Amino acid sequence: MSATNLKPVIVLAFANDQDNHLAMIKRERKNIYNALRPFHDKDYIQVEKEENTTIEDFFALFNRYNDRIAIFHYGGHASGNHLQLETPAGAAELAHAGGLAQLMGQQNSLQLIFLNGCATRGQVKLLLDCGARLVIATSVPIEDKMATEFAEQFYAALAVHAGIQGAFRKAKAFINTKYGNEKQVGEFRHLGLQEETALTFDMPWGLYINDSLADVEKALAWKLPETSAFTVIIRGAAAGKKEPVNTVLIAELLDAIAKISPEVNRQFERSGQRPAPDQRLIRQVIIDSYPSPVGEQLRKLFADQEISEGRLKQLVVTYETVIELLCFAMLSQLWDARYRDAHLVIAEENAVVLNSFLSLGADNHLSYDYFQLMIAVMDILQKNNIVPYFEALDRFAIVQKQDFSQARAFMEEMRREILGGRVAAAEITSFCRQAEKHLAAIMRVFAFLVQYKLTSIKNIDVVKPRHHGPEYQHNCVILDRATAGTLDEPKIYAAFTENNSVVFLKTVDAVDDYLNLSPFIIDENALTDNPNSKLFIYGYHETADDNFHFRFVNDFDQDLIVSAENYPQITQLFEEFREAVFA
Repeated sequence: MSATNLKPVIVLAFANDQDNHLAMIKRERKNIYNALRPFHDKDYIQVEKEENTTIEDFFALFNRYNDRIAIFHYGGHASGNHLQLETPAGAAELAHAGGLAQLMGQQNSLQLIFLNGCATRGQVKLLLDCGARLVIATSVPIEDKMATEFAEQFYAALAVHAGIQGAFRKAKAFINTKYGNEKQVGEFRHLGLQEETALTFDMPWGLYINDSLADVEKALAWKLPETSAFTVIIRGAAAGKKEPVNTVLIAELLDAIAKISPEVNRQFERSGQRPAPDQRLIRQVIIDSYPSPVGEQLRKLFADQEISEGRLKQLVVTYETVIELLCFAMLSQLWDARYRDAHLVIAEENAVVLNSFLSLGADNHLSYDYFQLMIAVMDILQKNNIVPYFEALDRFAIVQKQDFSQARAFMEEMRREILGGRVAAAEITSFCRQAEKHLAAIMRVFAFLVQYKLTSIKNIDVVKPRHHGPEYQHNCVILDRATAGTLDEPKIYAAFTENNSVVFLKTVDAVDDYLNLSPFIIDENALTDNPNSKLFIYGYHETADDNFHFRFVNDFDQDLIVSAENYPQITQLFEEFREAVFA
């Protein structure tokens, strides 16, 4: 059998009713498909969607993809003993649960049956008795919008490499966050199905687990595949030229930044001269041109002259830092835009992406694709005719650059390789050289970052001499020149920004046009009245204890846990952000 025919198939079956129309079913179909589409496009999976499913369609799909269907999802009207499908003429037709359970129970590859209709719990025992591993079903009639959102968040979590059980818990966390804990969602084992009947009477969704099967734990952990025949990573490749590490990266960055920075341009012009300029100075001027979160990652790369797994990880961390910094800047601008215009339009497909970001947790934040979030926010701004704060950030120009797209695909794939512990020692040298080349391509596109000054604003004092207008003294830290460390500097401006914040400025000489990145990036020293700066970047929110987890920019293994007890001003900002953009 060919590799193509071994691809898992996900069947999305929908049916509506002309007399009892479900208004949200089109959105559910579209956004589930959009979440899965990148995996389909990369040839990782095959997605089959039926918009007006008949009984004949149902059986045809299961016959055609026998023992390849991994997930069956149904959206539409249902009950405890049937799914409501359609006739070819569009009329309602009942598909009885007993026959459907027999058909689906014969599928050895079927990991999950997701029945997203009203009160489908009555079908669960039939399905489990016929051999189904996992079933998601409802115990009560479900409001159309909530059903759509639950499904959207489940598949959005799958798309960032959560397992089935993890994705269910992410969707549960979203429902609890948006609608409160009274909307109970639970997990139940087959052997206790009868005993938990009373518990699920008011339960919107349950994940029902067939404990009688030996491989059910494997099904709970099942994830969308992460590889295909068209992988971007080149395996088993020769190491390539034996030029020193950082050579490609430094040359590309020097060329790209020289067009923007006069200081770097002077070094660029000298680079071709003889005698050659001091390479340490060239590295230093590149590092110090960037905002310190990026500059710090480059400093670590340039200080490391050896090929190693640690260097490979640092190349990926540098990529992550650039993307996350830009993404949080875009989210901050979206929040400002929504504050100024409460009627700002957010399309459904972009709302799903925002919601998935707000649902990030400990189990999936490390694999989350921030670039897709950034693209979604850029799309919102463009559709609302809002110019990006970074004026050179052109959504279409970025996604159409073939070398950038390939470079980003490589970095995302390498992130998954590292997270999964799948990097073979024999591949380290080749992977490091590939990663350096691809990081250079990404950094070229985002070279405009050197034009902006990331700044930590601590306290702001009003300066008002007699007979003079007010001015504002900002106790701040300019967050560039990573090789020189940080230093508190009082600066007086005619305007003011915001206390205890981390902002982007277009020039250090004025603060009229600033972008506040808090609470996504915070300076702990600004919050504790300590000198200098200690930057942390947002990671995820833990719903169980309502804590926010941040990573130290200089060391991603060092966490800061923010709660309403230690930093209430930060948790309040997150609450206000949720209220402003939660779609």
